[in-house]
Amino acid sequence: MERAWLRRATGILLLTGFAVLALLALGEQRQGQASQPTAGQGDGRSEADVALGSHSLYGLELASYAIVRRDDGTYRRMLVSPEALEQLPQGNVLPNGTRILMETYYQPDRVSTVFHKHKVEGAWHYGSFPASRPDLSVRPQASCLSCHARAAETDFTFTLPSLSAAAEGHGPSDFVCGRGGRSPCSLETYLEGAPP
Repeated sequence: MERAWLRRATGILLLTGFAVLALLALGEQRQGQASQPTAGQGDGRSEADVALGSHSLYGLELASYAIVRRDDGTYRRMLVSPEALEQLPQGNVLPNGTRILMETYYQPDRVSTVFHKHKVEGAWHYGSFPASRPDLSVRPQASCLSCHARAAETDFTFTLPSLSAAAEGHGPSDFVCGRGGRSPCSLETYLEGAPP
């Protein structure tokens, strides 16, 4: 009889321990989700409602200048360092120090991965991070460079026409791309969709 009681008590303790661990894991998961930036910086607006303006995100001051919508319901928000917008009207090449970030939204109003590039001594360096753990480190990356080579005439920046429009005082560009997932949109999509 004593052994039966001991087995029951051990079983109850094990189940209680597993329940506590599960609750702790769920709490950490929810806390990680809560720390992720959301559209409109958590003010309930969808990304389409966020106008061109300055935002403090990922430890940087950034200006949003374009939304790229995809047929599969995902979208991307494009951000740039404001100094680049100030200097862009002086030429068609982005200045050294420019940072461009692309937030990816695979679920409505929830940032997934942030891809970014930084212009260093005339060359673009690339990086990415999950929105919940910002990491602005960059390096030359062959896979990024090979894709962006298709936009060599626009300073390796597909959205340069939108940046130019934003620098001239137009609102953010709103593109529709017929490709899903991580497939890059055609350069024509960005050239045709930028404000005049």
